[in-house]
Amino acid sequence: MLTTEELIDAYVADVARLLPRRQRRDVALELTTLLRDELADSDDPVARLRAFGRPAEVAARYGQPPIAVDPADTRRFVRLSVAGVLVIWLLGVAAATDVVDWYWTYGLPAFWWPGFLVVGFGLGGWARRRWPDHFAWRPRRSAAGRVVRSGRIAAFAFYVAGTVVLVNAAWLLDQLGAAPQAVQALTFNDEFAQVRGPLVLALLIATLVHHLVVTVHGRWRPVTRTVGMLLGAAICAVLTWVLFAGPVYLSPEADRTAKFWVAVIVAVSLVDLLIEAGRLLRQRTAGPMAPPLGAV
Repeated sequence: MLTTEELIDAYVADVARLLPRRQRRDVALELTTLLRDELADSDDPVARLRAFGRPAEVAARYGQPPIAVDPADTRRFVRLSVAGVLVIWLLGVAAATDVVDWYWTYGLPAFWWPGFLVVGFGLGGWARRRWPDHFAWRPRRSAAGRVVRSGRIAAFAFYVAGTVVLVNAAWLLDQLGAAPQAVQALTFNDEFAQVRGPLVLALLIATLVHHLVVTVHGRWRPVTRTVGMLLGAAICAVLTWVLFAGPVYLSPEADRTAKFWVAVIVAVSLVDLLIEAGRLLRQRTAGPMAPPLGAV
């Protein structure tokens, strides 16, 4: 059975070893004096020491302990960690041959991503503390909700051209005199062309129309954000159906490649949906904005 003095010495030693060396001696002396007074008339010194706090908690009171992720970055770290792991898992669904292969190749190894983020966020926090002036907030004109029309027009043209090529790839190759094997490889499966293909095309056209409406307005509005989220959710659902419902192309090689990129699109779309959902939720829960300074 340890005496009260031995209990204090053990407790102080556990606290001191968690502190920088330059602080240990002074903190140990101060803490020993404090605990002697606290436990002078105690019948249960162990209980009093436990109530005083774990050694790690007490050490934190004497200075900020090194942290991997700053508290202010925790929410963003969690979002990026979950989104990254989900993306890797979804990509694995298209690339893995079976559940066991998916688990060992993509499922378990996907957790390298949160570790990578810990290192990145830790370095970012250290840099902000090391050079606070460089990372200080600077005022700038808000561009919330606005879109760059020129960039969106170029993107619209690219999406339209890509959709046309995607739908008519086999016909275009045939017109260009490509080998019959290449034409055959990019020929759609009959079942896909009759059912899933037209639904995918309808959603692509609806997305292009939505893109054009936002471009004409020149800014995002609550209704266009909501419509965009609904379209994104519908596309994710239909493309997931495409992944598992049967072949897309007649060629097995072309089909595997197409489904890999479909899985990539689904993963990216899910991340975008999570971001948009968070943005909409913040807008709706923030309430009316305060009037500008100086407003009557």
